[in-house]
Amino acid sequence: MASKRPGEEENNGHAAGDGPNAKKAKSAAPAGIVLFTGATDWDEVGRKTTSLPRSKNTIWSPKRLAALADIKVEFVTSGPCSVHMFAITETGAVYAWGRNEKGQLGLGDTKDRKCPTLVNALSGYRIVKAATGRNHSLFLTDEGKILACGDNKSGQTVGGAGTAMNKFPQLVKYDGPSIVRIACGAEFSAVLDVSGAIWTWGHPEYGQLGHNSEGNYMEKSGKMLFHYVFDPTKVVMFIEKDPRSKQVSPVTGVTIKEISCGSNHTVAIDDKYRAFSWGFGGYGRLGHSETGNELVPRLIKFLDGPRRGIRSVVAGGQFNVALSEIQGTAYMWGQYTTAKEANMYPKPITDLSGWNIRSIACSGKGWMVACDETVIGCSPSPCFGELAMGENKKSSAQPVVIKTLDKVYIHQCGMGVSHSLYIARCDTDDDKKALEEYDILDQSALDK
Repeated sequence: MASKRPGEEENNGHAAGDGPNAKKAKSAAPAGIVLFTGATDWDEVGRKTTSLPRSKNTIWSPKRLAALADIKVEFVTSGPCSVHMFAITETGAVYAWGRNEKGQLGLGDTKDRKCPTLVNALSGYRIVKAATGRNHSLFLTDEGKILACGDNKSGQTVGGAGTAMNKFPQLVKYDGPSIVRIACGAEFSAVLDVSGAIWTWGHPEYGQLGHNSEGNYMEKSGKMLFHYVFDPTKVVMFIEKDPRSKQVSPVTGVTIKEISCGSNHTVAIDDKYRAFSWGFGGYGRLGHSETGNELVPRLIKFLDGPRRGIRSVVAGGQFNVALSEIQGTAYMWGQYTTAKEANMYPKPITDLSGWNIRSIACSGKGWMVACDETVIGCSPSPCFGELAMGENKKSSAQPVVIKTLDKVYIHQCGMGVSHSLYIARCDTDDDKKALEEYDILDQSALDK
């Protein structure tokens, strides 16, 4: 275990406050209490194993977490290839738990955590967002700065050849405009600045960095290697491609407002509700009615035109869920279950028609949305609690209402590999009474 930094104290996740150095200015974002469901044997999650269905550490229905039971949280995050997650409190403090083999929790060591644990190394910042890759993490401060920790073998955290991992969050070397959005692919990172420009770094495979290159070269021994991008580099080209003639024309005047990364692809939305995608094209996840890789952001033609654009998007492992600029319509393209054909271009999700969706979360093979007074989700088998429906309904490839959450109002959803997160409203006495019906999960003894 790595030594602590000066002034740091061990925290097992059961502190009632946010740490002595956390800034206390509150955000306007809605806050609430975290509910969790899924598998917590982190060394086995996402790997070949037969023990998760029988493990007492697999949680099939939503529970409150002992470490966060009395702490208001305004943001939770995980990702389609992530076995770790973060919760950000209303005062900007960060709690981390899950797999930590590459230091991705930012706690200064490589020990997994069952319990949400305060990231003391971030106590001097007010964190507003976090993003997770396979084994790395990004954090965004209220001043538009980026910090990163975890695996760095591809330069996806703070760059620098030869730096294997960063166990503490470190400032990313970047001197452009303030950052307003962050996202992580499996082994790459992407950020959006206040002027609407995208910057990416890390592993360039499949063209997922958007720099018109896959970055690969052949070594004398015949081994394929890559030129990793160690510093945030601006994406400068946006294109439109004719699907028949393959003629390429530039798209100008692009000001990006939203970005989201899957394992090896990215989708971005500009201020005209136009969507661009690039990276790995398998299973139609780029929405271009073909499976080829795209090395620079390419306009998704199906979503281009009056009242056909999208206002938000969340990327899953090999699919995407997006909200139309027209209220009550959601699209999916790509594939989240092998039992169905892939959507090669965006198609409306019939089961979500008419719902007022406020939050979307995607994992590698399923999705969850908070809408109106309800949560709707789907996740094909095998599932280990992420559907949150209890042991009697472990999986569903069809969208279903998550009845275990009927008693509470969910502000935000989050999903990762075999787990789901929810922020439940806790503003009124009725809200608090409803939350008390959920059992508290205390795994602190397993972290010792």
